[in-house]
Amino acid sequence: MKPNPQMLFGNFYNDPKIAPTYLERHADDVVAKILRNNTGGIFDGILNPLKAALIPFKSELGDVDTSINVLLGKTQTTDGFIEGFSNFMKDNYITIAAKLGGEKSAAFLEFFPRGKSEYNKITKTKMPTITARINTAATTNTTALGATLTAQLLAFKADWIIVRDKQLKTKADLKGNRTERSTARVTVENCLISCVRFIANKYPGDEEKCMMLFDFSLLEGAIHKGNEGEEMPINPK
Repeated sequence: MKPNPQMLFGNFYNDPKIAPTYLERHADDVVAKILRNNTGGIFDGILNPLKAALIPFKSELGDVDTSINVLLGKTQTTDGFIEGFSNFMKDNYITIAAKLGGEKSAAFLEFFPRGKSEYNKITKTKMPTITARINTAATTNTTALGATLTAQLLAFKADWIIVRDKQLKTKADLKGNRTERSTARVTVENCLISCVRFIANKYPGDEEKCMMLFDFSLLEGAIHKGNEGEEMPINPK
């Protein structure tokens, strides 16, 4: 069987599916297990660099979490805009009807073709169509609606485009925060790779003994619990 170069020489920790928090818990587990088996400090050469690398990485995770929360708050702007738009249309239902000749007039139906209920639950995908329709209707009925109400109705189309573009950019930034590997993370990854290869070199061919120091399931979404707290049956020589 031909060996996999990525597994032999590459960095298998740089998989984008491995979330930073998953990498952190895996690294913490590696530190704990190596510490339990660090008789006479034989693993200090790999243990100390990993412990040192985890300090800025853990600090960075706190900053990233805060950044993501801020960005998530910004992405909710569109929901707030839609809610405000919906409330405005429902609040001005009677006013628009009165200015345009009643609820059955053709001009009024340009704004409310399905009645007031259409504005109860508007999705983001429907907003471009609805705001464009409102824009056209307001332009056509400027005189009857009056300058103030017309200006308010016309503003929705342009404002929606601005808010939606801002959200798309924010989501792109958020995605970048989630997928871009920082220097601190790369340092932790490299330290973990060094640990894996050091242990593999110390116990060549002994897969069972090597794997007892590395719980790779912690890199996945679901945590598979083993016999936590037990001493590792490794007797370094």
